[in-house]
Amino acid sequence: MSSRTKRPVGRPPLPGRRTEILRVATRVAAERGIDTLTLAELAGALGCSTYTLTYHFGRKEQLLTAIVEHAETELREEIQRLAADPGTSPGQLLRRYWRATREPGARDYLRLWLELLVLSSRHPERFPGFQERAALGWRHLAGDILRERTGSDELATLIIAAVTGLELELLLGPHPSGADQALERLARLLDDQLATDRPRPSRPGDQASGP
Repeated sequence: MSSRTKRPVGRPPLPGRRTEILRVATRVAAERGIDTLTLAELAGALGCSTYTLTYHFGRKEQLLTAIVEHAETELREEIQRLAADPGTSPGQLLRRYWRATREPGARDYLRLWLELLVLSSRHPERFPGFQERAALGWRHLAGDILRERTGSDELATLIIAAVTGLELELLLGPHPSGADQALERLARLLDDQLATDRPRPSRPGDQASGP
C-alpha cells in the first residue's frame, strides 16, 4: 500500500455562498469600478480570502463575467417588477423607475453599467455578447412594455432615449433636481397626450338623431 495519501479537495461550497459573494461583489464593483478592481480588493471588502473567490468563480475574468451577468439580471428584474401592474400608465412607470434610480447606491450601479458599455465596446472579447444584450436586450424589454402602453414604436423609442439622456444628466450634473423636473415634465406630457388620444366612451345622445 502506498504511503502517499490523497490531498483533500476541499469542502463543498455552502448553499447560497456563491450568490452572496456575487451580490456583494457586484456592489463593490459598482462603487469602485470594474476595470482596475483586483481580487485582493474584492476579498478585503468581502472579508474573505482570494482563494474563496477563485474557488467559487475561477479566474478574475470569470468573476467579472459573473458580476456583469448579475447586474444584467438585476436590471431586467427591476424593470419587470416596476411594470408588473398592466394598468400602470407610461407616466407612472417613468416615475417609479426614476425613484429607483435615486435610491442609495443606484448611481453607482448606473456608473457601472456605463463603464461596462465602454469596456465592452473597446474589448468585446472580455465580455462576449454584453453590448448586444445591454444595447438591445433590456431596451427591447422596456420597449415592449412602453409599446404596450402607448401603442407606438416611435414613442417607446423616444421615451427610452429621453430617459437614458436624463440618467447621464443625473450622473454628470451638479444639480440633479433639473433631471428630476425634466422627468416629471415628460411623465405629465405622456399621460396628458394618451388621455387626449384615448377614445371617449359613447353615451346615449352622443349620436345625432335621424330625421
